Amino acid sequence: MRKTTIVLALILLLALTACGKPAWIGHQEAAPLEGTENLFDLKAYDANEKVTLNWNGEQVPGKFERHPELPIGAYLPEGAKTFKMGNDTAWGFQDQQIFMTVTTNSLIDASLMRDRTEELMGYREYRGSINDGRIADFFQVEHGGKTYVVSFTYLDKAKALPLLIDMAKSLRAAE
Repeated sequence: MRKTTIVLALILLLALTACGKPAWIGHQEAAPLEGTENLFDLKAYDANEKVTLNWNGEQVPGKFERHPELPIGAYLPEGAKTFKMGNDTAWGFQDQQIFMTVTTNSLIDASLMRDRTEELMGYREYRGSINDGRIADFFQVEHGGKTYVVSFTYLDKAKALPLLIDMAKSLRAAE
């Protein structure tokens, strides 16, 4: 009886895999993204501008921080810092793994971004995500003849995304 059950299970497994390879094997193509809304404005920085950000369910004032190497900056909530993340400069909360980076590396490898963050799919600049336990969302932004790659990195989507979206909307050109 036991041998019969094992043989039947093997036949069933072979039949299922003969119908096509399982979804988890091989390269998967993600559907193209076609957002309609702009996330980034990149207007000029104005020292008199007051920006509020959604942090922990509250609207809090933001303080402008300029990127140390690029003519760009963002508003951060109290407690957020500018820090080094590998070769990039990041803004956010390193200890909570909630941060945004901006680089001039215009190469985004779409084959790595098989995941999607549904809340971001409506934005034109959104290119895709990588979710390996920690989520990394990628955007490509053109401004002043340059291409910037903006990335969000976080663990807790519900906590991080409202802040990171507001930070992205607060990006300013700081020439």
